[in-house]
Amino acid sequence: PLTISRETLSKNKILRVMGKKLTRKALEMLRKLAEESEESDDEEETEEETVEQDSTDDDAAEKEAPEKKENRYLKFWNNFGRSIKLGV
Repeated sequence: PLTISRETLSKNKILRVMGKKLTRKALEMLRKLAEESEESDDEEETEEETVEQDSTDDDAAEKEAPEKKENRYLKFWNNFGRSIKLGV
């Protein structure tokens, strides 16, 4: 049949397993994004410290701030965080 009730879907073992797997994959993706953003933040901090040590006051005014990489985790969370919190 083309129409399937919610009760039938909720009782189906295969769909429950698929739901658990999808949840695990999504959480793992979020963990990886968060870890990558932490690593990139740490790298940027060490680069900024070395630049500050090597430059003088006159040179610091001439150098432009390095472009920061866009934090993928924050971008994702800003776009979808509310939906995730609501459980959509």
